[in-house]
Amino acid sequence: MISSYGWNVSGGARVALAADDDARRSIYAHSFWTRLTVFVISATVMAAVAAALVDPEFAVVAALAVYASGLTGLTMSWYAVGTGRARLVLWYEAVPIAAFTAASAGVMQLTGALISYPVMMIAGTFIGLGALNLHLYRRPVPPLHLADVRRSFRYNLPLASADGIGGSYTTAPIPIAQAVVGTQAAAELTSADKFYRIGLTAILVTGNTLQKWVLEITWAEGRVRRHGVALLAHFAVGMIGLIVLIFLGPTLTAWLLGEAVAPSPALFPAYGVTFLIISLTTPLIRNILVPAQRNRVVLIAIVSSASAGLPAMLLLGTTLGSTAIVWGLALSEVVVLSIVATAAAREVRSQMRAATAHSVVRAEEEGRG
Repeated sequence: MISSYGWNVSGGARVALAADDDARRSIYAHSFWTRLTVFVISATVMAAVAAALVDPEFAVVAALAVYASGLTGLTMSWYAVGTGRARLVLWYEAVPIAAFTAASAGVMQLTGALISYPVMMIAGTFIGLGALNLHLYRRPVPPLHLADVRRSFRYNLPLASADGIGGSYTTAPIPIAQAVVGTQAAAELTSADKFYRIGLTAILVTGNTLQKWVLEITWAEGRVRRHGVALLAHFAVGMIGLIVLIFLGPTLTAWLLGEAVAPSPALFPAYGVTFLIISLTTPLIRNILVPAQRNRVVLIAIVSSASAGLPAMLLLGTTLGSTAIVWGLALSEVVVLSIVATAAAREVRSQMRAATAHSVVRAEEEGRG
């Protein structure tokens, strides 16, 4: 989350709105150097912490595991989405990582060397990134322009901050349950949370599928209609997720993770409502506010959400138990949706007025001509 530095949110929109392939490659180049810098600093600090927390014999493995997992922040999937070339993800990310992961399994089977897994993951990620860079720039790393990198650090700071703060409250239910309810309740809540997070992939896929389609035309050409279609699609995905979580969540979670940590059915309505709200919020942020450079609104929404949600989760968990903690999470997402929806509606009205005024001026000029 830290090493992505907000590019997973803003990158796809910026690439989709870029004028040509040169501009798209330039955006990816300074995103690469921005994220690599953040990754090196943050992963080094966290690797040292991880090494200190485990037995000495596993210190190196733990540190390398941090580096391997942190490299996911350098994903190029948002670039592939923005350019409408999904095959880039297949050839330069999925295939290399899958191949090296399979190789690490073979090495561990033969030698018992646990370290081969993070080493192979790191190698697969960098080989994929290097191959992509050769494809885009005919060199193993993108060109470095310090002025662009500095601008990227400033531009993405609100989104990177929102990502970090958002991650703190969306993952808070489990540690809060551990602290105020107990280990067994936390284990059950963890099971429900894992199943819920698997479902979040559907929201990501829907957002990625529709983003370029929504942004590839101007407001005057009918972008507002495409925003409506995207919002309806996300509403449908959210409702399907809510229904699946409520009616199938308890059974599927027990089957996947075991009866010993099977969660109470009472947990799933709150997770379902949270899922629906996140699905509705996603197109408002990614397709309206971020392309309009309203990053500070997104940050304000996330800060407000954390400010309301974290105390609510703690209070509800202390007084009413683990199920109420998840309703506190749902409350935090309601805060995000309220702020984001209000700002998005204003932005749409503003853009429509500007598009109408531009059309009138153009018609008058053509009439005079």
